[in-house]
Parts: sequence; structure tokens; C-alpha cells
Amino acid sequence: MKKRGLLWVLVATLILALAGCGQHEGKSAMREASGSGEDMESIAENMRTIAKARVLFGHHSVGRNILAGLESLSKEAGVPLRIVEISGAPPNGPGIFHTNIGQNRDPVSKTEMFEWLLTANGKPQYDIAMMKFCYVDLEQDTPLGVAEMIDLYSRMVSKLRVTRPEVQLVHITMPLRAEYPGIKRAVKRFFGLAPGQHANNILRNAFNDALRAKYSGEPIFELAGVESTLPDGTRTRSTFKHDGEVIYTLANDYTEDGGHLNKVAQRIAAIAFVQTLASTLEARKEPRERVAEL
Repeated sequence: MKKRGLLWVLVATLILALAGCGQHEGKSAMREASGSGEDMESIAENMRTIAKARVLFGHHSVGRNILAGLESLSKEAGVPLRIVEISGAPPNGPGIFHTNIGQNRDPVSKTEMFEWLLTANGKPQYDIAMMKFCYVDLEQDTPLGVAEMIDLYSRMVSKLRVTRPEVQLVHITMPLRAEYPGIKRAVKRFFGLAPGQHANNILRNAFNDALRAKYSGEPIFELAGVESTLPDGTRTRSTFKHDGEVIYTLANDYTEDGGHLNKVAQRIAAIAFVQTLASTLEARKEPRERVAEL
């Protein structure tokens, strides 16, 4: 009995150690992120660019996390942004017009509603339109697999390029999930068990790889890249390996519940969101300027 008791003490000690030394744990990373020196003038300039545009953003909860970061970033940069939630036709003037699209775990409903927002109500004017799937849209038990999800999305894109060719579509990589935090993760590691999100993140990574390949050279908001890049300034990614392949995950430093973004991640995602939109708008403007010069 004494030996068994000693064994369990050793197991508990190892589990606590594993829980405390997970991949690039958060406190030091958070300190470095909070003190990171972004070029706020460049961020402000990018925000001034998008403040003049009309943007449609279809999303769910992680999208709201990004918009919360965008609102805070707008105040920090001193550049007002008009962010308006809509249910149909948007109001006049510039702004980021956003809404929940469809139902989670039903990606068909999301593409249908996004397409409706662009083609109904007199085809509202937009400079940029973008929609985001959720991490729960692609899991082991969801109706559509990776190939079906890509096919669904690409068919919607093809339709919109016919019906709304003047609107620039910006693609968004699917958000990821983190390992379960704390003791549950440590126990699984100790006994050599893969965390429950590993299999689902493999699917999400496959979707993102296919999306990048299909729309190479087109504007993509790399949400999955932002989520998996640790906030310690090293550009290290949160990963695991599966059959020798690197699989990206949401960094544990960026979430409290394993899926949604905390304030640090909201700010970082908002900066990347602004950079993507601004560069896309600048690229759209350049051909027109060259034509005018001719």
C-alpha cells in the first residue's frame, strides 16, 4: 500500500509539473505581448484607410471577439471606425457592417445567408465582403467534411464573382481550438492520450491548407495564423505533430475557454484584420490610379 501511495504521489507531482510547463506558458508571454511595440502610426494609417470603405463581415462569436478588439484599437489609435450590426441592407456611408450568418454547425446556412446579404435588398454597395466559418463547423461529427466544405465555399465564391464582380472578396482561414487547459491536458499528456481537439484541428488545418492553395494570390485574412502564433515576439507557433505533419492550434495564451479570444488575442487579431483590409483596399485602388494616369 505504501508503494502504491508513493506511486500516486509521483504521478500527481508529474501531472502538476506538466500542467505548469505547457507549451510556452502564458504569464511571461502575456507580459511581453502587453509591452510589444507595434508601429501605432502605421496601424492608425491603415485604420484611416478602412474608415473610408464599406465592408461586409459575416461571422459568429470569434468574429465578435475580433470586432471587440477593433473597437478598442480604434480608441487606442484615435481613429474612429463606424461598426454597425445589420440584419439586411446596410445604411449609407462607410462602415464595417457585420452580422451573425446562419447557424453554427450548419455551414450551408452560412454561405446562403452571406450570398443573400450581397444579392438581395437591391445589391447593397460594398468594397469588400468577407465571411468566416466557425471552428464548430468542421469537426469529426459535423455533416460536411473538408472536401465538401471547400466545395461549398468555392461554389458560393464562383456565384458571387458573377453576381457581384465589383465586390472584392477576402477569404478567412478557419479559427482553431486550443488544448484543454490545466489538469485535464496534463493527465492526457502523462498517459500518452491525444487531447480531444487534436482530431478536429487536423480537419481545420486541412481546410485552411486547401483554402490557401485554391485562392493563392488573393486576399486572405490569416485568422488561424494569428491564433497559432505565440505572443512572445519569437513568431513561434502553437503546434503538435500528426503522422509527421505539423498541425497548428490556438495558443493557450490567447483563450480562457479553448476557443474564444481573450483581450490580448482580440487586439492582435484586430491589428491583422486592419492590415489585411487596408492592403486589399490599396491594391484595389492602384489599378484605377494607373488608368487615370494614362
